[in-house]
Amino acid sequence: MALPKLNESIKYTTKIPSTGKEVKFRPFLIKEEKILLIAMESQDQKIIINAIGDTVNSCMIEDIDIFEMPIFDLEYLFLQIRSKSVGETSSVNIGCKSCNHKNEVIIPIDDIKVTNPKADKHIKLNDEITLSMQYPSLNDILKTNALDNNTEIERNMETFYACLEAVETEEERFMVKDEPHEEIVNFVESLTSSQFEKIKKFVDSIPSLRHTLKFNCESCGTENTRILQGTNDFF
Repeated sequence: MALPKLNESIKYTTKIPSTGKEVKFRPFLIKEEKILLIAMESQDQKIIINAIGDTVNSCMIEDIDIFEMPIFDLEYLFLQIRSKSVGETSSVNIGCKSCNHKNEVIIPIDDIKVTNPKADKHIKLNDEITLSMQYPSLNDILKTNALDNNTEIERNMETFYACLEAVETEEERFMVKDEPHEEIVNFVESLTSSQFEKIKKFVDSIPSLRHTLKFNCESCGTENTRILQGTNDFF
């Protein structure tokens, strides 16, 4: 006789931030939690983000291509799944700005929101060339070196490359994903500082998990304000 199957009927709903589409999901199970814990112990960003993607993919009831949705959608869905799996609060340790004492602060998951986009996805570089920008997906990020253990400048540059969707002239539209990485690097490095600043402005405005945290240090009493942003800041 086969053992009974547990937790098959537990389902929750949420909305994908970028589209507003309502989707159903289940909590993650011990088999998925084990994979996540092993990934976290590795401290390898590629292993961690892949484990998060695989977990969300397994827990979604709908047929959704998790690896092709914007990173902030993926992070938000993971947050919702985690809240129904291990608790609706997250505990983070934050150092005091005055005495550096580590304070344990509890954050209700429902208080963590996705910021709204503010930048135009079309960047006019000059009279002949316009860039079409995109919110990078997990696959876009994995194709770059953005998660490798290189310098912060190199990681930022790789993120900029992942945000480029197309280069448009009056006659042609070049899809960046079809171009060799070396060509993309050469194109970006040929920009002026003012042109590159337009790309940076778009990248800085990409929606993300964000929460303003205020607390009084339990050691010295100093009032602290800290902005948490992205999955790593919350867990």
